[in-house]
Amino acid sequence: MKGSVRKKGASWSYRIELGLVNGKRNQIERSGYKTKREAEKALNDVLYQYNNTGDYIENKKITFTEVYTEFIENEALATRAYATIVRYKSLYNNHFKDRFGPYYMYQITANSINDFLNEKRTYLSEEFVKGLYKFLKVLFGYAHKRQYTKKDIFESVTAPPDPRHVGEIRAYTADELAAMEERLQGTNVIISFYIALNTGMRESEIFGLQWSDVDFEASKIKVHKQLLFQDKKWCFCPLKTKNAYRSVNITDNFCEYLKSLKEQQAENKVFYEDGYKRNFITDRLVRNKEKLLEITDFINVKPNGEMLTTNSIKFMANIMKNELNIPFKFHNLRHTFATVLAESGVSPKYVQETLGHAKLEFTLRYYTHITEKMGSAAKEALEGLVSFKSNKENK
Repeated sequence: MKGSVRKKGASWSYRIELGLVNGKRNQIERSGYKTKREAEKALNDVLYQYNNTGDYIENKKITFTEVYTEFIENEALATRAYATIVRYKSLYNNHFKDRFGPYYMYQITANSINDFLNEKRTYLSEEFVKGLYKFLKVLFGYAHKRQYTKKDIFESVTAPPDPRHVGEIRAYTADELAAMEERLQGTNVIISFYIALNTGMRESEIFGLQWSDVDFEASKIKVHKQLLFQDKKWCFCPLKTKNAYRSVNITDNFCEYLKSLKEQQAENKVFYEDGYKRNFITDRLVRNKEKLLEITDFINVKPNGEMLTTNSIKFMANIMKNELNIPFKFHNLRHTFATVLAESGVSPKYVQETLGHAKLEFTLRYYTHITEKMGSAAKEALEGLVSFKSNKENK
């Protein structure tokens, strides 16, 4: 491809030769550049794009809002989970619409996005800002893929730090766990407490568990769905990543506890007879399809069969804070489980698979938090490795 620049009236333009089409010269000329240097830069961008991809791509006059709408209505419905789409719409309406909405995509620069993200970091959490960054990256990547823009400017956007690598992991002590276990005896939430401590599962996974997910012979629990509140109803939803689909090994003691619990629930069902509650859930495990199910084998239920949900965690947190003076987060039970495995020398890969982490680096956080303890053990091991006999004999 060849190109040149020239002055037309008060402005500059560039012209490129795309070769012969049906025996005729195929030329494209774009004008309106204030200086020769601007026209040359635009020409070089076009030539670079063509030489590297074989395509001639121009910036299209399509706004940020138009790209967002097209993405949500076309691609997102086929590739994103329901909850993700809801979050995208909220981010657009509350943060992007006024700032970027009316601008053409090519008018939005990497610097303007960096400034936007830095501004948000002054009053929003790192986790939230990371979410803003990720969605903007999705939209600009989509626009580039659709050839609405000549280049993807996110190569020059600074990514905010990942919040999952910031801050201390909170694992409960043996005394705290004993106090919590004693206080929760006789309550409905003791079941979820035990499951979290013995499996490291997420709260939405725990409250979605059914007895059909437990393999007593193999001592495993199958994790393949989560219970979420969507559109004012409780739904079975897919897990966030493919790594989250897993089977978790459980101990013999915990297996016996679950068997006893199942037997007790069977007795309760006989006792309550017609008064035993019926639980209905909207199944959204298949994208864009849903159906109403009656679930008769939830593990987390009250004595009368009524299903328990993640809402009961608020009750648990209030007890821990007000009565035991323990700052409580249910997710910290997952951290405690993982920390115990790490401190016991279990391989990071096994812990990653058990927790369902998408990346090993997330799992390794538990190992960096126990370096002092492991360092002491390593020191003791090295002390007995050699005697330094030759050095002592030379004294």
